[in-house]
Amino acid sequence: MYKVELPTARDCMTTKVMALSPDDDLFDAMAKLLKHHFAAAPVIDAEGNLTGMLTEKDCLRIVSNFAYDEDLEGGKVSDYQSAIRVACEPHMDLFGVTDRFLATNFPLLPVVDGGRLVGVISRRDTLRGIQELRRRFDLAQQKFELTAGRQADRPRSIERMQRVAANRTTEQLVRLMARRDH
Repeated sequence: MYKVELPTARDCMTTKVMALSPDDDLFDAMAKLLKHHFAAAPVIDAEGNLTGMLTEKDCLRIVSNFAYDEDLEGGKVSDYQSAIRVACEPHMDLFGVTDRFLATNFPLLPVVDGGRLVGVISRRDTLRGIQELRRRFDLAQQKFELTAGRQADRPRSIERMQRVAANRTTEQLVRLMARRDH
């Protein structure tokens, strides 16, 4: 058969991350999410540690606060953010990333290396990774079929080689019998 290298989280992730601070005002954070068309954003403290994730769903809780308390003041991001229960590492392959997405409702997962945020990966990024895997698979299959086809065309016995040689020019024989090491 043939081998295909799987895309990794590093291959698919976004490194330009819009991060929020736990002390940011919730309404300001919502405005940033809306402005940049993000469904979620990582929350990072002053030391650069990942403290959580603020999702659109987290922001919707403000409506329930209003329904019960008639309070639309919001609060800090830290009052609404979700805890990080699932994260990816840069070297994690596409299967691992996909498994993490299937285990959570987050639309976006942080990619951490040694406890530090190095990027984020979204479901859409993962879909692009699947397309890349398919492209790699198709290329490997084409290469395999091409190689197999050349090997099938080569004569297998001395008698067959003699029959082939009788009907070919020297140049054709060189091409047909040439040894390919790659």
